Amino acid sequence: MAIGEQANLNLSQPMKDRIALVTGGSRGIGAATATLLGRYGAMVAVNYYRNEAAAQQVVAAIKEAGGQALAVQADVANAEQVESMVQTVSKAFGLIDTLILNAPAAGSPAPDSTTLSAGEYLQAILAPFTGSRWEVLEAFVTGQLQSAYYLSQAIVPGMIKQHKGSIVFVSSTTARQPVAGGGGLTISVAKASVESLIKNMAEELGPHGIRVNAVSAGHIVTDLNAGTPQEVREQMAQATALRRNGRPEDVASPIVYLASDQAAFITGAYLTVDGGKLLL
Repeated sequence: MAIGEQANLNLSQPMKDRIALVTGGSRGIGAATATLLGRYGAMVAVNYYRNEAAAQQVVAAIKEAGGQALAVQADVANAEQVESMVQTVSKAFGLIDTLILNAPAAGSPAPDSTTLSAGEYLQAILAPFTGSRWEVLEAFVTGQLQSAYYLSQAIVPGMIKQHKGSIVFVSSTTARQPVAGGGGLTISVAKASVESLIKNMAEELGPHGIRVNAVSAGHIVTDLNAGTPQEVREQMAQATALRRNGRPEDVASPIVYLASDQAAFITGAYLTVDGGKLLL
């Protein structure tokens, strides 16, 4: 970007003509981010794993607001599916220049005689160290790394070709602050692993005009945690400086800011969006 060029940015549509892929874009933070990207002028690919109906709702909302969008199915921890998805988006819109790594990509342990049910696997993910299982930790960390690695490997060559691009990883404050009581070990280790990956990517890809950043979210109320008891929610809210829990939109705006040219001189950064919990 030339000196003085940033002053000429279209602030009403800072993502105009950008081509964005949002993983896990059918719900929660991903849906809010995809919708905002579309409102700000980007052509948006909304990735989903199973819930096509939800992804199509996000696409419809973007189109109703005058934007361009399409839904694309893929398991982001599967290299072949990722490659196919990227090709589909590129044929529809052109080379992707904005990648939002939001999908949870939980992975799954290799099947054996002690294969866990979905409920047991979730409990194992949330277990403290003394109650953890190696195969669950390994699968979850691997899934997180695979999704970030495969997607970046598939998209970065196109960004290098254009000499521009922005990658934003949606992390969690648990990567840098342990959960009180010892839960969240697996998620913490997985997110911290990907944060290390993106720091290295930021250093390597900077000379190619590619920025790589992370947004670290605190407790955000979504459909995934809708079953959390009200008293627990209130306790979480009181643990923040703002005395409230976050909404998907609270995280979407910082993500889009880092993805846009308004953050043209920011890379390798870690932006905390947690209502001030970490400062307390």
